[in-house]
Amino acid sequence: MLILCFCIFNCSLSDAKNVEKIGVLYSYENVESYGINDIVGFYQLWKPFLETFQETYLDYQFLCNISPETKVDDLGVRVIFFPLAISISQDERDFLNKFIDTGGKLIITGGVGPISGSLKTFLAEHGIIISENIIAKRTLNLKHKLDDVYFELPSGNFYSTFEISGPGKKIFGRWKENDEVAIGGNKSLVYIGYSWGQDIDKSNDIKAFLKTLDYFWDGISSRLAREITIDEYKKISTEISKIKEEANSVIQITEQLDLPVPKYQLRKHFDDGNNLFKSFNSNYLFENYLLARENADAAKNEFAIVYSLGIPVKKVEVRAIWLDRGTIVSMKDAFELANLIKNIARLGFNVIFFETINAGYPIYPSKLLPQNPLVNNWDPLKVAVEAAHAYGVELHAWVWTFAVGNTRHNLLIGQPVQYPGPIVSSKGRSWALTSARGALRIEMQPENWISPANKKACAFLTELFSEIIRNYDVDGLQLDYIRFPFQQTYSQVGFDFVSKNAFQETTGKLPQLEGPVNKIWTEWKIKIVSDFVRDLSGELKKIKPKLKISAAVFGIDRSLRLRIIQQDWESWLLNKWVDAVYPFYYSYTKDEIKAKLEREKEIVNHGAVIIPAFNLRVLNIGEFAERITLARNSGVLGVALFAAEHLNDLKKDLLKIGPFREQAFIPYNKPLLACQQLLEEFSSVIDKFAVTKTLSILADSQTQKDVFYLTKELKNDFKNFTPDKTEEIEKKIINLQLKVKDWLSLEKYLKREQRALYISTYLDQVRTLLNYMKNRN
Repeated sequence: MLILCFCIFNCSLSDAKNVEKIGVLYSYENVESYGINDIVGFYQLWKPFLETFQETYLDYQFLCNISPETKVDDLGVRVIFFPLAISISQDERDFLNKFIDTGGKLIITGGVGPISGSLKTFLAEHGIIISENIIAKRTLNLKHKLDDVYFELPSGNFYSTFEISGPGKKIFGRWKENDEVAIGGNKSLVYIGYSWGQDIDKSNDIKAFLKTLDYFWDGISSRLAREITIDEYKKISTEISKIKEEANSVIQITEQLDLPVPKYQLRKHFDDGNNLFKSFNSNYLFENYLLARENADAAKNEFAIVYSLGIPVKKVEVRAIWLDRGTIVSMKDAFELANLIKNIARLGFNVIFFETINAGYPIYPSKLLPQNPLVNNWDPLKVAVEAAHAYGVELHAWVWTFAVGNTRHNLLIGQPVQYPGPIVSSKGRSWALTSARGALRIEMQPENWISPANKKACAFLTELFSEIIRNYDVDGLQLDYIRFPFQQTYSQVGFDFVSKNAFQETTGKLPQLEGPVNKIWTEWKIKIVSDFVRDLSGELKKIKPKLKISAAVFGIDRSLRLRIIQQDWESWLLNKWVDAVYPFYYSYTKDEIKAKLEREKEIVNHGAVIIPAFNLRVLNIGEFAERITLARNSGVLGVALFAAEHLNDLKKDLLKIGPFREQAFIPYNKPLLACQQLLEEFSSVIDKFAVTKTLSILADSQTQKDVFYLTKELKNDFKNFTPDKTEEIEKKIINLQLKVKDWLSLEKYLKREQRALYISTYLDQVRTLLNYMKNRN
């Protein structure tokens, strides 16, 4: 079943004709070893690997079903890539030996978990002497021989300890902390001693891979590059031209209106983008496809940065970042942690989600559970709260809710893989959420869970989170894993004794994997998660009425989300059980994200705080700039970035000179003041467009008068605001939005729609805050 799930791609060997392709070995023996090790499911690693590998732009085919009958000549490839390797079959060993003997080149990357004797023996035969695969208990920095490739391997990731022997051996990279080999090999086989394509900054991971190939086998990456067809060339050119046009328009607007933005940086990035665009065209004509694609991506990045830098600073917005457990425990002492928080504040962030409960372990000394063993005799939460408040930043305790154990964390703290975490191990298996087969974990997922149907478990979580609120002056509590695990039809959970009984008592039925009862069961699971959110919110607000309760949630479509993880966060917002949600958008395009945000704002009647969250690891610098711009152009109240361990120097520099170059205050703390500030900024922008002839809005005079008149009225309404005027004011905002839409209707045809977007977002934000005030009264 597991193998069929993965092999949706074409693994035919006989169809391959192009000798300039790279073969990606999909080893069934290797996949099965992941199931036996039971640390993490292979698919959880394969998906991010494949997404990363596709961005190398190498032409490839999958190689499966290696058998004694497989002949080297059948492949049509002279380079094979074996990723995430921890085991190998005898047939694969024999075949790869023949492949190397006939001049083939092999690149292997490490995997997650112990490496098999068979794979160790094969690698040793080719000069790679591996001692073991171990888990990094601290962040490791990789340094290549080429100075421009440098990145961090976060703690919790596996890496190999190995040496290179034999003729022609070369070492290309070492771990800075211990000077051990990270990447090495010879003319036939190269070994990358970590799980490539996983938790590392994606741009640098790709650069490291391509430069490794070329270091050992000169210029091979260009020969393996995927061809750019004429249709693809036209599509890429059109995309770049559109972004370039928008960037140029931004520069014109900032210069003519004299907006307070870094104009020199704008022009420099624009010129760099233009030169890269020219290089793309040139390299395409000379069939240097890999360089052409790199030029195209780099040009898009430069123009996206122009757009991001050219938008005036938002002085009213949430700027949140998650400070993860790995980064926290890597701090040697209180001074280092306080200094880290100071630097986060200086980057312009105003909210930190501090990982406080991780895999069932508190980061602080608790009376209810043992402190995380990775923390040595100090209280990071106490230090973090004091430092954050000293630098004007809110600190929210970020807690894992129903997920209470994790296989990788087990290995970090010296526990067996199957250890269910401190809560289940101390309270008993009856608290655990189980599958129909009685398994404590869903296959391929690393977490252990407790049942939301278990009243004792829910009461314990409430007590645990209350302990945090009572003992620490945190500004908020963020709920993570506030859901069921991901489930498919035959991997549904809730068959433990407590859950089954609770469902039967409520409905008179027993859980079923399919059919009408399954629908009732799913609805019941949705309800018990939401009931916990409601009850927890009520209890915590009694302790600290001004506590901000939020949830880290998934931004996947609502119907699918309810079916597979039972997370109904829209209801939590509408019922005011949470103050804000932070939906994660992992693999959506910017247009898809924008459409999702618009739908979600409609569902909650523009009256709740929805802040989009983005994963820093998978975003290059241009995509990073683009996502921040997208959040602002969507009219939401801020942006959130995951996580501190992936915030590299390049991204920090962009924030400092661009979107976060001035401080901003959090809108939901002072919503009335925020509305007044936003209207002032809106009024200032439209005034400039009205008096600047070269950039004046092309519209009839009456519409323009209406816009200015309604703006003046609204400013006065908020200056003399009383709650009883809320509905009247909202009608005026909606009316003004319609007038502004008419006023700006010709901007699109003049190719100036980006400034229209910028103007419109102010009113979206004001409307959200007005309804937020109404709902909180």
